[in-house]
Amino acid sequence: MRYFIITGTSRGIGESLARILLNDENNQVICISRGMSENLNFQSGLKPVNVFNFSFDLNNLSDIESLFQSVFSFINEDNVDSIYLINNAGILSPIGPIEETISEDVIRNINVNLIAPILLTSHFIKYTKNWKIDKRVLNISSGSAKYLLPSQSPYSTAKAGLDSFTKSIYIEQKEEPFPVKVASVYPGVIDTKLQTEIRSTSKEKFPYVELFNQLYVEGKLQTPLETAEKLIQLLMSSDYGKETLVEELTQM
Repeated sequence: MRYFIITGTSRGIGESLARILLNDENNQVICISRGMSENLNFQSGLKPVNVFNFSFDLNNLSDIESLFQSVFSFINEDNVDSIYLINNAGILSPIGPIEETISEDVIRNINVNLIAPILLTSHFIKYTKNWKIDKRVLNISSGSAKYLLPSQSPYSTAKAGLDSFTKSIYIEQKEEPFPVKVASVYPGVIDTKLQTEIRSTSKEKFPYVELFNQLYVEGKLQTPLETAEKLIQLLMSSDYGKETLVEELTQM
């Protein structure tokens, strides 16, 4: 069996990833999110043995270790051919000049976008350290890590940190006898809740809001499903992990 641990599956890219993977009866999908997608509830009802759902807020950093204890209690090592972690969950807010942000919002942003993926990856590597199988981590980053805009400093900083973390883990793992392959990817501009949040922001708080409204009006946003298909093709490719930062997510 192939096991996929995915965060942020209640909507958007994460939900689409899970839906695609559940079409293969050889896949076991472990979903981690604050809420459960109605679409996945329906689909999991068709294949109850192929999906496990964990309701969890990644802002609760101190509970991530116990979360992974629960996750791996569902995994029989003797039945695992390969295992993958997709750090997909992310939040955009707060949007605005840094002096106008609320401290709790900044902390939550960094927790969910950076510290939680670090801890999840750490536990994933720890639990699978001696497993002689294909092991991979895919970190969903953002072009905002490289192409900076005003009013998104916590988000951009967290994603830049995620990219650096990915590169560091690659250096660590390449010397291991049973290494975990890792890559960070910029998925592109996608029609998700984050984009809706950007478009609803005032020009006073985010001067580039009209640019994002124009992309939406002109139909230049990728769908979550299209993006998820490309991400899975990237994750399952034979060259995965040779390039630690994938800035252009193209059809494989």
